[in-house]
Amino acid sequence: MKHQLTVAVKNQAIAVERFLRVARHRGFRLTHMELEGKDELFHVKMTVDSDKPIYLLTSQLSKLVEVQHVNLHTLQQQAI
Repeated sequence: MKHQLTVAVKNQAIAVERFLRVARHRGFRLTHMELEGKDELFHVKMTVDSDKPIYLLTSQLSKLVEVQHVNLHTLQQQAI
C-alpha cells in the first residue's frame, strides 16, 4: 500500500540520510520524494510503498532526534 508522509527534519544532509536509511531498513520502498529547505528545517514530502504496517516506519522516524514531526497521509490504491 502506498503512503505519503510529510516529515520536518533538521536542515542537515546527515539527518536526511538517516531517515531515508530508516525507511529502507524497515522495508519501505521510496517511490517519490520532494525536499524543500526553509530556515533550519527541511520539509520532505515522500511516498513509500510496502505491504508492512505504516506505523513500523512512522514510529521509528518520530524517534529520530533530527525529526521535528511526521504526518501521514494514506493514499488510495487504484483498481486495475
